[in-house]
Amino acid sequence: MNTDSSNSKDNNIRNINRRTQALNSTNPISLRALTILIILFLTFIPHTALKTPPPLPILPLPSAPQLQWQLSSMALFLHFGPNTFTDSEWGTGHASPSVFNPTRLNASQWVHVAEEAGFSRVILTAKHHDGFCLWPSEYTDYSVKASPWRNGKGDVVAELAMAAKEAGVALGLYLSPWDRHENCYGKTVEYNEFYMGQMAELLSRCGDIKEVWLDGAKGEGEKDMEYYFDAWFSLIRQLQPGAVIFSDAGPDTRWIGDEAGVAGSSCWSLFNRSNAEIGGTDPQYSQGGDPHGHDWVPAECDVSIRPGWFWHASEVPKSALKLLDIYYRSAGRNCLLLLNVPPNSSGLISDEDIQVLQEFKELRRSIFSDNLAKTAILNASSIRGGNDNSQFSPYNVLEEGIYTYWAPEEDQSDWVLYLNLQESVSFNVLQVQEPIHMGQRIIEFNLEILNGGGWKKVISGTTVGYKRLLQFPTVKSQYLKFVISESRADPLISFLGIHMDRFSILNHAFDTTSQAHVNGSQVLQQVAYNHNQTATI
Repeated sequence: MNTDSSNSKDNNIRNINRRTQALNSTNPISLRALTILIILFLTFIPHTALKTPPPLPILPLPSAPQLQWQLSSMALFLHFGPNTFTDSEWGTGHASPSVFNPTRLNASQWVHVAEEAGFSRVILTAKHHDGFCLWPSEYTDYSVKASPWRNGKGDVVAELAMAAKEAGVALGLYLSPWDRHENCYGKTVEYNEFYMGQMAELLSRCGDIKEVWLDGAKGEGEKDMEYYFDAWFSLIRQLQPGAVIFSDAGPDTRWIGDEAGVAGSSCWSLFNRSNAEIGGTDPQYSQGGDPHGHDWVPAECDVSIRPGWFWHASEVPKSALKLLDIYYRSAGRNCLLLLNVPPNSSGLISDEDIQVLQEFKELRRSIFSDNLAKTAILNASSIRGGNDNSQFSPYNVLEEGIYTYWAPEEDQSDWVLYLNLQESVSFNVLQVQEPIHMGQRIIEFNLEILNGGGWKKVISGTTVGYKRLLQFPTVKSQYLKFVISESRADPLISFLGIHMDRFSILNHAFDTTSQAHVNGSQVLQQVAYNHNQTATI
């Protein structure tokens, strides 16, 4: 037996026991200190900040196609057909197909004109009230196939669809329910079958269609019949699920109620479809929408660049300044501006119309390309998630787009944005946008400036929606206050801009002449002058 090894082992055991006893007798304080140190250590370890969730949306909300439609702001309407050649507006349906012969038709020119002028979608009257089809329909002989154009082999709809696709411009089609040529019109079942057959033709042969346009227009004393709108809508959804459907009463977009391109000063995208009837909707209800509406049905403002909807040699286009005024009262009131620019009898958009569209574009660029608040220092009455939360920072309102926004803290009574422009600035236009994918919220707001030691109200407004533009006499200040006084839920602001419009005050002077190109020269000279003046300041 190895006694040395045994003794060594015993000694080790005794040493361990003595150390354990020592720890048990002296370590209560040490263990408590260690625990405190661990807690303090864990407390000061930096944690990854968790995101504050967005506020709840408030219903109703736009669908994806409705949202895409609203973001486009403007569309070009193309009224074209036999009326173009017969100097008429509502064709009788008895004009010979032989009158339709646009020898220089170029759908790519139409699309190019739209794109160059800032329009991202075009809508064609594939069939107007006269029943003439701009595609070779298999349901009627009253179409391009009976005309001399392209020796009866042409297809306006297909040519426009190809041009739009190549340019990345969205395409919409208008198929008139009222048909003054078709013999079965007035026989409810038979005509609805005929109409749905034509609708299926159109929507199955041209790729993606982004808007289908219907209306309830019909002359007095015409045949009475029932349209099967619900069946039509279901067919459109089936064949073109990405398209929005326009009519007097939706379901996706609604008529504003006039043909002047003017929305109500309060304009809700909210609407009750149950309160509206296609062909019989109250214009006032259409103009304002419904703050208590259960459906999302934003408004479309249609107006023609000329007195008529079809091209007439005797007519001249509106001035660019008139279009700017319409823009303020349509796109600037939470609507889409649908501007009709009819091709002429050669099949091209007329030079004088193109010039006015370019001037209109230059006016918008001169006014809205520069946000005079872009370098402002911003503060807010509160910020969702706390003052250090950049996710809902007030500075988001200086970024273009609806997907970033300022959000206040919940359950607040004050909703205010303060702007320090860092220098005194002159301006006369306010632009405000809401993140409409979160619902339309704001009921009432106002803009104030610091003037002589006190706040002075500059302008008050009601609804905002996708875009609100407000004009007022020119003011000058360094400090601004944007106040929301009433809202359906916590208000959200995605963009806030101030601008200088030096042109609208000249409107009456320029409109005294009937020659659009004279107006245009003056407008472009003024744009160039203002640009040079700004550059030298």
